[in-house]
Amino acid sequence: MVVLMSLSPSLMVMGQEPIYGGTLNVPLSADAHALNPLYYTTTYESSVIWRIYDPLVRMDLENVGVPIICSNWSHSTDYTEWAFTIRDDVYWHDGRQLTVDDVYFTYDLLLNDDTITRRSWLFDEIAEGGLEVEGNNIVITFAWGPKPADVLYDLATSLILPEHIWSDIEDISTFANDEPIGSGPFKFVEWEKTQFFRLAKHEQYQFPIYVDGITMHIISEVEAAFYALAGGEIETMANPPPELEDAGQFYNASVHTALNDYWVYLGMNQRRYPNNVTDFRKAVMYGIDRQEIVDVIKYGRGVVMPASCNLPWGTYYNPDAKTYDYNITKSNELLDALGWIDTNADDIREDGLGQDLEFDCIVSADAQESVDTVKFIKRYLEDIGVKVNVVPLIWDVLWTTVGGTGDPGNTWDFDWACLGWVGFWSDFHPSSMYWLLGGDYWGTDQVNIPGWNSSVRWEVTDLTEQVLYETDEAVVQDLIDEIQELVAEDLPYITINVNGGTYLYRTDTYKDWQLGPTDGPDNYFTWLEIKLIKAPEAGPGFLALGAKLALVITIAFVKFRRRKD
Repeated sequence: MVVLMSLSPSLMVMGQEPIYGGTLNVPLSADAHALNPLYYTTTYESSVIWRIYDPLVRMDLENVGVPIICSNWSHSTDYTEWAFTIRDDVYWHDGRQLTVDDVYFTYDLLLNDDTITRRSWLFDEIAEGGLEVEGNNIVITFAWGPKPADVLYDLATSLILPEHIWSDIEDISTFANDEPIGSGPFKFVEWEKTQFFRLAKHEQYQFPIYVDGITMHIISEVEAAFYALAGGEIETMANPPPELEDAGQFYNASVHTALNDYWVYLGMNQRRYPNNVTDFRKAVMYGIDRQEIVDVIKYGRGVVMPASCNLPWGTYYNPDAKTYDYNITKSNELLDALGWIDTNADDIREDGLGQDLEFDCIVSADAQESVDTVKFIKRYLEDIGVKVNVVPLIWDVLWTTVGGTGDPGNTWDFDWACLGWVGFWSDFHPSSMYWLLGGDYWGTDQVNIPGWNSSVRWEVTDLTEQVLYETDEAVVQDLIDEIQELVAEDLPYITINVNGGTYLYRTDTYKDWQLGPTDGPDNYFTWLEIKLIKAPEAGPGFLALGAKLALVITIAFVKFRRRKD
């Protein structure tokens, strides 16, 4: 067995004695539905849950694995056997010690129930009898040797559950978990629906925590969040419009930019004609000005997502794969070549069956940026004779409609859907091509995907399986290059953009914010490192009140200056 990692996060700062105390206040853009760590479906829920629960391993700000519940891990030279040593100083929020039995209980649950939403695909690759406890180690034996990036990023980041609580739950899929007990850095105190989550520092946490707790204020409007930031009621916020970003300098706020682990796509339901016609998908791709969507809707935050489905800055990106720059002429030429023309002068083309090229595009009503994106797409495609109707749905309905719940009775009753992939860092995670593009997942009842049905799908599936088992890095690179070229030519996804984030964070109350290229200031490592600059003073918040009163004048001044410039 080869030791891979045995270091804990760097959690002590040299020099001045840290000041303990204070409550870190952060915004949450929408309320959670439930706090079930096995079945959550929104980023709002995950934001709360990942403060309360811990996995064996977290990825640091550079996407490197860091031991959290485990103290170290090791693997055999062929990667088939992995052992994670469980720390003996980890406690649940109710005071009971976390043991290797809790880890076994959680992993056994995930191993034997493939309907769990937050379940790594690698549980399907564990050999029969391949989950065991040996002393204080959880030992996992795979039928073959998955790459370390897969095991650490996918399997070892599964959140661990307390056996003494979850073993008594009859139906884990419907368990709301309104008063969660985890082992993470913060413990649940209170949830005031539509108002806030209040969390307190886990006093028995295995690493030092300097703040007393975190309050997550549910603030849906960006301008309202900025008022709260300017008034000192919250310490950080994400994605303010440009005029508010500029105004932040007046309120002791610094700016941090990052690319998010999230990319947006247009899913054309290829189970329905004419979405299964490749040249039609190409015409739609050419017909969308994706750069304008980034520039206007995203305020320039983010990048256009390549048609190859591989991130454009990573080790495995193939710059030779086909691109689709906005080109109305090419789009119209493709549709003309298909013989799909407007025969009745209503500005809408008809397909090969004489049906109007008119499609409903469903989109999450909770995500205004996505709604705005579809509205832009609607306007673009009018120029090529394709009509798009924007249909906002609440998330739960949308998720069910696109097959996200894995319901075998689901009929995928939609034309198009605007969706996103999260957790897809292909710059270091080559085997992600398997679950993103492989036929074992694509088009099944278990995942929310467009339903890619061309012959290219099976060619790509074969290549992704080769990537899984290949150990020669040069061969892996060649295989992924070929996959990207095939995917970009056949377009299973109409890729739109990789989201970028701009964050404001106050620097007058706390110090030691932790910042990364793909993380905002409100992250796990900030939670452990952040400290008060000075002890809090009692008294009314006159400065906060003054900041609020000055905000309108400041924003007006910044807007005027931008217009003048």
